[in-house]
Amino acid sequence: MKRFKGLVKELLAALVVGSGLAWLTRVALWRDRVAVLLYHDPDPATLDRHLTYLKTLCELVPLTDVSAPSRGRRRAAITLDDGHAGNAALLPVFIKHNVRPTIFLCSRIVGRNRSHWWLHPGSLRAGHEQLKQMTNQQRLAALAAQGYQQDGDDRATGLSLEQMQAMRAHVDFQAHTRFHPILTKCSDAESATEIIESRHEIEAMLQQPCEHFAYPNGNYGEREVELVRRAGFTSARTCDIGWCDQRSDPLRLPTIIIDDRASTLRFAAQLSGVALFLRYLKAGGGWRGRFPQF
Repeated sequence: MKRFKGLVKELLAALVVGSGLAWLTRVALWRDRVAVLLYHDPDPATLDRHLTYLKTLCELVPLTDVSAPSRGRRRAAITLDDGHAGNAALLPVFIKHNVRPTIFLCSRIVGRNRSHWWLHPGSLRAGHEQLKQMTNQQRLAALAAQGYQQDGDDRATGLSLEQMQAMRAHVDFQAHTRFHPILTKCSDAESATEIIESRHEIEAMLQQPCEHFAYPNGNYGEREVELVRRAGFTSARTCDIGWCDQRSDPLRLPTIIIDDRASTLRFAAQLSGVALFLRYLKAGGGWRGRFPQF
């Protein structure tokens, strides 16, 4: 079944590329704007293939370039969420392609013997998607019943402090909350703590400014946007589909989500945002490409 699904995805990607839809979105929507690409934990070989192809289409720029004046050519910024330990192996790829990515860190998971909650076996037993729809306290209680303690030592799944120090000359580290809760399922106090304290903790850990934020799981509302503003962040990346320019709301930056394991053909198709848009639309995200909210 898994092999069949993979074949279907390749065929659909071939349709998007072969029909001209991928080209059309580059001309009509990407134009001279910035595509902020979202990865999580890609392997070095896949990312190398993606960036090699991407450089034939556009210029690679840091995330801070999203609000810079257009230079008349398509641009792309690379972002990675969560701060997975596997990201350390990507450093040679970043250097090879002369790209400075932004890695959004969970400040109370990285640098410690802790596990991202959805990577813990207890999350699989409880059901990831069901957990996401609970209140934060309900989710933590359900995980605790499966042996997961948010603030306790566990198998380390995030970058170590030593790895981050080795990468910092080539990588921009920014905030992705403390423990990666679903912010819209948090109380006012929980949401404020996760957003505001994540900035302070990353600045203290890495001794560098932390000015950019990414909403965990793409869930946010007006409350979260206001808390991000009050925390002093200059930008926040969503999971909404789109391309960035000077008119983009800096606290609601759109993105293009990329499958960490995508073939080059599927990557070319995913850059169009077509499949993601249809998936969001089916899930109730609407015609503006908004990430479906709970």
